Amino acid sequence: MQKEYYYRLKDEMMETLIKTLSIDTVRTAPADGAPFGKGVADCLAFVLDVAKKMGFETYNCDNYAGHVEFGDGEEIVGVLGHLDVVPVTDGWTTPPFTPTIRDGKLYARGASDDKGPMIACLYALKALKDSGFKPSKRIRLIFGCDEETNMECVKYYKTKMPLPDVAFSPDGDFPVINIEKGIYAFDLDVGELPKEIKQMHAGTRVNVVPDLCEVTLCGCVDENLIKKSGIEYEKNEDGCYRLTTRGVSCHGASPYLGKNATWQMFEGLSVIFPDSETLRFVADKMCKDVYGEKWGFALHDQPSGKITHNIGVVDLVDGHLKIKLDVRFPVTFKSDFVRECLLSNSIASLKIDQSHIKEPLFVKADEPLVVSLLKIYNDFTGSNALPLAIGGGTYSRVLPKCVAFGPAFPGEMTAIHEKDEWISLENLDKMALMYAQAIEELAK
Repeated sequence: MQKEYYYRLKDEMMETLIKTLSIDTVRTAPADGAPFGKGVADCLAFVLDVAKKMGFETYNCDNYAGHVEFGDGEEIVGVLGHLDVVPVTDGWTTPPFTPTIRDGKLYARGASDDKGPMIACLYALKALKDSGFKPSKRIRLIFGCDEETNMECVKYYKTKMPLPDVAFSPDGDFPVINIEKGIYAFDLDVGELPKEIKQMHAGTRVNVVPDLCEVTLCGCVDENLIKKSGIEYEKNEDGCYRLTTRGVSCHGASPYLGKNATWQMFEGLSVIFPDSETLRFVADKMCKDVYGEKWGFALHDQPSGKITHNIGVVDLVDGHLKIKLDVRFPVTFKSDFVRECLLSNSIASLKIDQSHIKEPLFVKADEPLVVSLLKIYNDFTGSNALPLAIGGGTYSRVLPKCVAFGPAFPGEMTAIHEKDEWISLENLDKMALMYAQAIEELAK
């Protein structure tokens, strides 16, 4: 039933999605009534206006988040996603906020994370409404505006509105993610750097693997050692050297899928400045090993696997090396234990970003929510898949009972948090139909 009604709405959905993707929703400084910047507030207003014209009840929670609601009842079935996106890196083949379709894919920042899936959910709900479906529970789509930074959106939203009793988030992987590792963000003061290092920078966000690292050296520097380091460089007219290393960006939750641009830089700088304890520590302990083995805290467990860490942002501040480190730890460990492990194996002093500590999520595989969503996926795809454990962090962990459900399909490449982010148009249809079925099943 939903399939017929969904395809009637497909052209309208694509028009809405393209307009949504055209709005730059990278978090910026607060503006009047816009805590995460004007772009994010404008995007939320646009989506809520579309939903209101569909005949749904809408609510704007002071531009922190908003929801679309359908049906009555005490119990609330929720879908949580977000409209904000991570910053744009260099190398896009088309402008990131000019949605472009080619080879069956829609390219734009936010196409798969998370505007595409959330717009698919909105039109899945509209298809259900048009089909005459009468839910016995309230269905609420919640559009957050700060998921990619500190999830301040949901923290504020839940002070104003009750959270759903049961929910899914279309911001992970199919079939179902019922386990999410804990997340810890650290600000590290690793130590003093040689005075010849005048500038150093890499990264945009702690949860993104940097694909570019740049350093400026001035003063008494041996050019032969720079050559020996293997780092790409150029000598400026003022006699200073500009060093550049490049990597492959990816989501910080899976740093093993990318190549951190800082690794070669730190290893090369330790050759140029062999007496620097700070550079030697980072090169020896933090580079080319994302599992904490060389650092001495290789934690792991059976449900969720190994701990990972990502050097997300690097800066030189008052002569000291500052690193923002993203750590994803196994579900059977607590954040305090992870902190003590890092402290006992590090020369760095640690400053903890309290807003970026997230304890693990573990929803049992036999919970009705997990069972229902898994059956929908397996029936739709003809699979016999099992629930997943991931290092990523979704809205799921901020609700009493929530799991991630798509949008990434098993075995298929994605470009989440990377240049040329895209979503398959074929998969967009598949997920919209599964989301319609999931909402119907949970709210019937």
